[in-house]
Amino acid sequence: MQYLPIHINTREAKILVVGAGEAAEAKLRTLIKTEAHILILAVDVNPEVQRWIDAAHVNDAKITHEARGFTPADLNGAALIYAATEDDALNAQIAALASAQNIPVNAADQKAACSFITPALVDRAPVVISIGSEGTSPGLSRALKSDLETRLPITLGRLALKTQDLRAKVKTLMPALSDRQRFWARIFDNKNLDSHLRLNDAELSARVERALNMPEKDMGGKVILVGAGPGNPDLLTIAARQALHAADVIVYDRLVSDKVMELSRREAEYIYVGKEPGGVSTPQSDINAILIEKANQGHMVVRLKSGDPLIFGRADEELDALEAAKIETSIIPGITSAASAAAEIGASLTTRGKNKAIALMTGHDAKGFAEQDWKNLSAKGARAAVYMGVGASRFIQGRLLLHGAERGRPVCVIENASRPNQIILSTTLENLPDALIAKGIKGPAILLIGYNARGFAANTLLKRAAK
Repeated sequence: MQYLPIHINTREAKILVVGAGEAAEAKLRTLIKTEAHILILAVDVNPEVQRWIDAAHVNDAKITHEARGFTPADLNGAALIYAATEDDALNAQIAALASAQNIPVNAADQKAACSFITPALVDRAPVVISIGSEGTSPGLSRALKSDLETRLPITLGRLALKTQDLRAKVKTLMPALSDRQRFWARIFDNKNLDSHLRLNDAELSARVERALNMPEKDMGGKVILVGAGPGNPDLLTIAARQALHAADVIVYDRLVSDKVMELSRREAEYIYVGKEPGGVSTPQSDINAILIEKANQGHMVVRLKSGDPLIFGRADEELDALEAAKIETSIIPGITSAASAAAEIGASLTTRGKNKAIALMTGHDAKGFAEQDWKNLSAKGARAAVYMGVGASRFIQGRLLLHGAERGRPVCVIENASRPNQIILSTTLENLPDALIAKGIKGPAILLIGYNARGFAANTLLKRAAK
């Protein structure tokens, strides 16, 4: 992130705008919604800007116009500078002078000369949403602005002001910041956020009163097992995103991607419980204890697992422990890595006339390499998706060949399925272990036995890596 989005207090601040043509008009259309003192320097003024000058006060802004050119002394006392004349060289000169005095400056259509850029704004004051593309695509920012404006009610600002009134009462009853954050997260439950945004003053007040009078144990904690999918944040379900936004505590695995973690609530407590193959791992009993402890403290806990928690995610062990502790629990499934891997190579997991079933199997279990129904898996046309199979590849190859599987049976290995660093390996059962070593694949990877990659798979990967 090159540009840090911040909101600047404009009350009584001096904002200097040099120019009064089309470029300046675009800047002023936003500035007149502030509480600043705006000084416009220009000899030639277009009709719309003249209308604002004639009004002297527009919204809460105070406007002064001086029909002259810019001088360096005009920078004195300015909080922000907008160089918006029709002369690029002059704008660059003004920007250089402002930057030399560490005054934030924006030069029209000259990104390199700007110390700040003005984002597209969705104005529901005091709620203001800024959308920026770091100057790369203003058109995209405007499209996003238009979309959000249709979604957010015009009464949203009034709702925010009413919430401000209620915060004082909540703060008196809940001195601890963490308690208040959890309280407001429940008031604006993401599952029903759209309807919450349309509450009127009376409805919001009633909702807050009910929540304040509710015993803490009745507001008590819960645990949600959430599937993080294969790592591509675009493949995260809406329900998973909502849970991450509302979580007080996030207990997460090693394979959950950074991009997915970035969608989580920043104020949440993050607890890493990763399990390193052959390395340091968090015992399952410790994970269970963490979930129970945090839920009993009244927190909304998200147990975030890579892929789908119901497929080789040890969900039963956690669910059994939570049920025994009488903790409210729910599950949000995720896209399992096998489905994502199949999508990446353009293969249907089941094909009419070819396979009526697919085995989802693990290469390892608690005893080491996992034994399977090798006879059926070796039959002609049998297909399997193997999780945690890289280290067990030679064992799997040996068992299948021993039970009669053809040596030329196709195998596709997809490492980091759906992520920018994805690798696709097409090989055969006979060459599987050596091909994994030659390609440098260490995992996480899915072995799709009996599958070929379509031709477009490589092109899809190249396009993702280029983004």
